[in-house]
Amino acid sequence: MISSLLHDLYAAIAPWAALSLLFIGRNPHPGIRRKIASPLLATLLLFAVPPHGWNAAAWIRVLEPNPSLTLTGILLIALASRLSGHILFRREDWTAAWIYGSAAAIVLYPMGLGLTRIDPYAWGWDRILPLATALVAFLLLLRGNRFGVVLLLPFAGILLHLQESANFWDAVMDPFYGAVSLIAILLILAARLFRPKGTSARENKVPG
Repeated sequence: MISSLLHDLYAAIAPWAALSLLFIGRNPHPGIRRKIASPLLATLLLFAVPPHGWNAAAWIRVLEPNPSLTLTGILLIALASRLSGHILFRREDWTAAWIYGSAAAIVLYPMGLGLTRIDPYAWGWDRILPLATALVAFLLLLRGNRFGVVLLLPFAGILLHLQESANFWDAVMDPFYGAVSLIAILLILAARLFRPKGTSARENKVPG
C-alpha cells in the first residue's frame, strides 16, 4: 500500500511541474501572484478535478506510469529557476540534457521496436546501462556541467524504488523526455545552420 502510494506521488511530480511551468508562461519576470497561483492551479487540476471518476494525475499515470528521474529532475530545475529567479542550469547544461536525451532515445526506441536483433532495453537489467550512465555523469561533472548531477538521480530512484519498474532504462528515459530532447536538438541545429554569417553564437542563443 505504501509502495503504491509512493509510486503514485512520484509519477505526479513530472506532470505537476510541467503544468506549473505552462501556467507561469514565458514572461521572464513573472509576478509573485503568478508564481504562487501557477503551482496551486496545477495541483488543483491534477488532483481535485475528477474526469470520469479518476483525477487527471491518475489518467496521466495510465499513459506513462514511470516518468524518468531525468525528466522529473530537469522539470523541477526549470520550475525552481522560474520561481526563484536564479539560473540553475546554464545553456551548456541544457544542451547536455538534450544531447543525452536524444542519443538515449535513438538507441532505445528504434532498436527496441525490433529494427535490429539487439534489444537495448535488456541492458537496463544488467550493469551495462548503469555503468555507462555513471561514466557520462562523471565526465560531465569533471567538465563542470550541472546535468551530471541530474544523471545521478536515476541511481537514487532505483535505490528508493520510486518507480514501479526496476529497469534502469525507465529511470533515465521516457518517451516525453526523448521527444522534447529531439525537438530541442533540431532547433539548436536549425539556429546554427541558418545563423547569418558574421553573427556570433551569443547573439543567436536558442533557449534551453
